Amino acid sequence: MRLLDWSRLTRASPSSPPVLEARDIVKDFGGTRALDHVHFSANAGEVHAVLGENGAGKSTLMKIIGGALRPDRGELYLAGRPAQFDNPLQAMESGVSVVHQQFTLVPELTVAENIFLGREPRNPWGLVDWKRLFEEARALLKYLDFDLDPRRPVKEIGAGERRVTEIARALSISAKVLIMDEPSAVLGPGEMETLFKIISALRADGKTILYISHRLEEIFAIADRVSVLRDGRLVGVYELDDQVDRTFLVGKMVGRQWTEQFPDKPAEKGRELLRVEHLSRSGAFEDVSFTVHAGEIVGVAGLVGSGRTEVCKSIIGSDPIEAGQVLVNGNAVRITSPREALTQGIAYLSEDRHGEGVVACRSVSENITLAVIRRFATRGILKLRSEAEFVVEMMRKTDVRAAGRRQTVSNLSGGNQQKVALAKWLSTPARIFLLDEPTAGIDVGAKSEIYRIIADLARGDAAILLVSSEIPELLAMSTRLLVMKKGRIVARLSAGEATEESVLNAAL
Repeated sequence: MRLLDWSRLTRASPSSPPVLEARDIVKDFGGTRALDHVHFSANAGEVHAVLGENGAGKSTLMKIIGGALRPDRGELYLAGRPAQFDNPLQAMESGVSVVHQQFTLVPELTVAENIFLGREPRNPWGLVDWKRLFEEARALLKYLDFDLDPRRPVKEIGAGERRVTEIARALSISAKVLIMDEPSAVLGPGEMETLFKIISALRADGKTILYISHRLEEIFAIADRVSVLRDGRLVGVYELDDQVDRTFLVGKMVGRQWTEQFPDKPAEKGRELLRVEHLSRSGAFEDVSFTVHAGEIVGVAGLVGSGRTEVCKSIIGSDPIEAGQVLVNGNAVRITSPREALTQGIAYLSEDRHGEGVVACRSVSENITLAVIRRFATRGILKLRSEAEFVVEMMRKTDVRAAGRRQTVSNLSGGNQQKVALAKWLSTPARIFLLDEPTAGIDVGAKSEIYRIIADLARGDAAILLVSSEIPELLAMSTRLLVMKKGRIVARLSAGEATEESVLNAAL
């Protein structure tokens, strides 16, 4: 393995042919057409955004370009030459690499080991050449202008540093095309700034970035052009200029004129359902106290790593509490597991949809009834008709769009997967809902539906704790707002006091 000289990379000529072309791409899954004669191209030194609602075909197109799927019809071209990939390895060898939304690093290995995992440089005796491994990793990180020790274990670094490590891994195979799938999903504002700086540098060096995100503000900040997909078809390709704004793009995505609307906030709060007093755990959070009443939506803002998720997991017993107490309906409770939390009427929707929210390899029906399956069993025999009727009703209430209750969850769009996860907890008797990033990685249409579900819960006298990294979402949905920083609550704001500026100032 040769040591690459990253300092000698130069930007491609603007007159070069498209680096990537996808012509007349068709892909069917059973009786569903995921891509319908789609044409797509991207140039060297370009950040090309790909937009569309969940289920529009974005992921399918990127999987074809990245070698994870083969099209049923159509051709790929790299630098004007036909390309055919049977697997992601072939795509990588041709210079196409993917930075996935979910981290795919091995926490116990170092940064350098993760960058070259499976491709470690070897000495003449077949052993790993550790000196060259760390030199190569250091050269990549220097190219990205990022100060990170390649010898550090990944488990000790933050979300932003992990994202940079994944970008370095993608570049380590001399990638010409980088597919970035929701790269900012777990990043805070400071880490986002670093990511954008790196993307700008990659663009200047002639790399082609295919950027997928549901956060339209990111598209306007970083992209040169945007392709919009709807129902498996290419709607159009647009230069990002003064004529293209958020309303225009969303309208193209949904196929109609769009005005973003949030549901009305609950008007009145009821009795106190949840109280947290002086909750502490070393290294995670300290002296956290708050209340949530029936009919309230209490928002929790803060950067990634500020302790928001850790507090939620401690309330439900996933993580231990070293000091303080939790009170439900005025009574102190000791909760040591999520199952015990559920018996106390507390449900937690995890920020990790794929790892903790749904069982992707099982059906919609199995996921929705996972927490209440005993309700449909008599002497160990499952009453299938009762279960089916219940699932159909829950799918209707939460607007889960699937081919049927037996469809595998992994085949649903991200928005529908999230609604399945919500439906699972709505199936329980819980009245206290801890919702951790409930709209992360889903499109504007699915977000509106989830906002409606949350507002309906609050109007039904449930108590909602809403954790989100999207400040406009918190401002629009919350009846009051908490801001966390370094494990502490640093601000408590009423709906009238909270502004984007006041929340950011407190969080930073």
